[in-house]
Amino acid sequence: MIRDRRRNLKLLLLCAVCLLFGNMGTVFAQNARASLSGSVSDAQTKEVLQYVNVAVLSTKDSSMINGVITNENGKFSITNMKLGKFIVRFSFIGYKDVFKNVELKGGNVNMGNIELSQSSEMLEGVEIVAERQMMEYKLDKRVINVDKNIVSAGGSASEVLENVPSVSVDEEGEVSLRGNSNVKVLIDGKPSELLGSDLASVLAQIPASTIENIEVITNPSAKYDPDGMSGIINIKLKEKGNMGLNGMVNISAGSALDKFLPKANGSASVSYSTKKFGFSASIDGRYDQRGRRSDNMKLLFGSEPNSLEAWMRSRRDGIEEGYSEGMKLGFDWYINQKNTLTLSYTGRGQNTISDHTVINNINLIDSMSYRSLDQITDGDRSGQFHTFSLNYQKKFNKPDQELMVDANWNIGRFNRESTQKIDYFNDAFDTDYAFDKKDVTKANDDRAVVKINYTHPFSKELRLETGYNLNYSNRHSDYDYYFNGLSEKDTATSYVFHSTEYIHALYATMGYTHGNWSGQLGLRGEIVRSTATKTMENKANTSFDKNYNPLFPTLHLSYQITPMQSAQFSYSRRINRPDMFSMMPNVDLSNPEHIRFGNPDIDPEYTNSLEIGYSHIFSKTTIFASAYYRQTNNRISWFNFLWTEENARRYGFDWVLDIAGDEVDKGKLAMTSLNIDKSSNYGIELIIDQQITKWWKVNLNMNFFGSYTDATLVNETEINSFNWDAKLNSTMNLPQSWTIQLSAQYSAPRRTIQGEQDYFFFTDLAIKKALNKKASLSLRYSDIFRTMKRKSTTITDDYISFQTGRPYRRAITLNFSYRFGNNDVNKRAVKSAKRLDDGSGSNNAGAESED
Repeated sequence: MIRDRRRNLKLLLLCAVCLLFGNMGTVFAQNARASLSGSVSDAQTKEVLQYVNVAVLSTKDSSMINGVITNENGKFSITNMKLGKFIVRFSFIGYKDVFKNVELKGGNVNMGNIELSQSSEMLEGVEIVAERQMMEYKLDKRVINVDKNIVSAGGSASEVLENVPSVSVDEEGEVSLRGNSNVKVLIDGKPSELLGSDLASVLAQIPASTIENIEVITNPSAKYDPDGMSGIINIKLKEKGNMGLNGMVNISAGSALDKFLPKANGSASVSYSTKKFGFSASIDGRYDQRGRRSDNMKLLFGSEPNSLEAWMRSRRDGIEEGYSEGMKLGFDWYINQKNTLTLSYTGRGQNTISDHTVINNINLIDSMSYRSLDQITDGDRSGQFHTFSLNYQKKFNKPDQELMVDANWNIGRFNRESTQKIDYFNDAFDTDYAFDKKDVTKANDDRAVVKINYTHPFSKELRLETGYNLNYSNRHSDYDYYFNGLSEKDTATSYVFHSTEYIHALYATMGYTHGNWSGQLGLRGEIVRSTATKTMENKANTSFDKNYNPLFPTLHLSYQITPMQSAQFSYSRRINRPDMFSMMPNVDLSNPEHIRFGNPDIDPEYTNSLEIGYSHIFSKTTIFASAYYRQTNNRISWFNFLWTEENARRYGFDWVLDIAGDEVDKGKLAMTSLNIDKSSNYGIELIIDQQITKWWKVNLNMNFFGSYTDATLVNETEINSFNWDAKLNSTMNLPQSWTIQLSAQYSAPRRTIQGEQDYFFFTDLAIKKALNKKASLSLRYSDIFRTMKRKSTTITDDYISFQTGRPYRRAITLNFSYRFGNNDVNKRAVKSAKRLDDGSGSNNAGAESED
């Protein structure tokens, strides 16, 4: 009996052990994971395809188990998958679906390159094409496709930027990113200064029809130039199309409504590509008249507390007439599959004629006297800019290993002539004093930009990217002043300014991917050498140097929570370099109302920028949220103060008294730049893409941000402010190929260092009709409620000023666009939705099935 019990106990223990290990094996089998990777390309052109849906389906019921979309290099990777047999579906609008059977036994399964063939399938008479999303979210930037924003059709680059989330453009053309105007604007990855020193004028002369997309990079890596405290905006122009012959013609015309200010622009491009060579050419021209009105009320305080000495009202009305023309030529030589050489030339000419009238009424409180000042300023600006570029790309046998060399030489010639006439009238309206000045500027601005970038993948997880950048500028300017109608220049104020700057930079970034984590650590080091010289007749030359060697670390982290959710963290150090002219110890006394002078003691300002982001893609909604913080040291600020000896010594401008001491206590304003210690910006940004119905989509961008400024060096105050702004874009795709788009923008009031700015609001409306698949006609109504204006207040110890500015922006523009050639399926386009197709609406009639 006892032996039987022992025997039964042993059998029971043996069964328990077997059952335990069996269950453990099952558990281990269930916990075992595998990964799936590969790439997708076009079967005909061999070009990589981004945003292709890669869906893992069950072999039992074809339900979707997992999935991703291909990245900008056409690659995909799906991690943390269970073992077993599955079906992988590759789908992209305009292409036939491809199905692959795969068995996961552990580790990584590389499916290699999957080729998709174009579909000629017709659904209800409408050809399937790859339609781009208005905004695309990538690892380190957001891309806004201009052709999806019809409220910008017929406009300029400035009007395109007005409709970009996170970006704002004020009535004077100043560009801001997340409420900060210190932003670096690039054109085709090159500094906008290559097309002129005045950014507002450059943007106003570039037709919207020549722009492919806008890239917004809020925290760039060490690969990019560190200029721009709030980030980088890259305006990418259109280039070549698909294989074969392609082209586009765009024409628009319109006028402002408050005052007849006509505008028109046109552009045409053509490209031809073979497997060995590619050629592209484009031309564009733009004519527009634009105007602006402003009112200014200034109260001047007396020497006694709370006493008012005088008040002055100023009204300005200005009209500008601008012409511009541009040309771009490009040649591509596909030497072999691993070597490509590109040569290009870009030329642009521009001319602007301006006419500004200012009427000032001055009332002196004590004497009860009245004076008026009438000012007429006529100007003529012209410029020619030529850029020659060479680009070489070499690919190695190892995937993703490549060398890029990009060299650019720019020749800029700029001329400006301005005539200013001022008449002073007394109480009896007799001329008390007349002032007549003409200034002529001739400038040569030559620049070189060289970039060498090498990418080396050590493995699929580890990648090194390193390179060298050179930014060289050589500017020579003649400033000649003529007074009271004399033909001889005034040697006491005329001068020659010459500046040279070299910026050598070395950078390296190390990227690592492990599971759902990816990170990139970068460092950029610069050697900056700047020198400037001012030459005047019968005076000793004035020269100064500015040399510094800054370092710029960067860090980017990303975690893929699920295939549809991801989180990011980034850090970068940025710089704002004062331009050489603002640092030049030059005192300008040519204006009877104010004096201007440079400040050689200005140092560069540095910003530490932190950002956390989160994105979630739902079936009909995409949400992108981010929180950011920027701390700036040695902040540079434009500063105005009443020109008195006390103020000059208070702010450290004793040296200016030696030159402008006779101008003190005459009621003139002094204008210069200062470092004001430090400031910080912080905020939360939310972007929502909502597909309300199949035909109605809305994009909402909201930015809540605050700022802190330590201005104790200026006016012994600390400024805290909290602001917000919002943009709404509503697009309705109606039957018969009609599209209606409404865009609205609002910016809340905000405080400045010396005052505050009022709210800012305007609304645009556009209607578009597609014609015969290749042509389109659109009508745009800008500022439909005539609300675009800006009010501001400036408060100092010596005066209070109230300003109101309103551009003549309310306008109607008609635009016509036509494409020809091989544009049936635009392979540069991307899928209209960055979410996985659940298969319920797919049509697989033309699909290929492969084992």
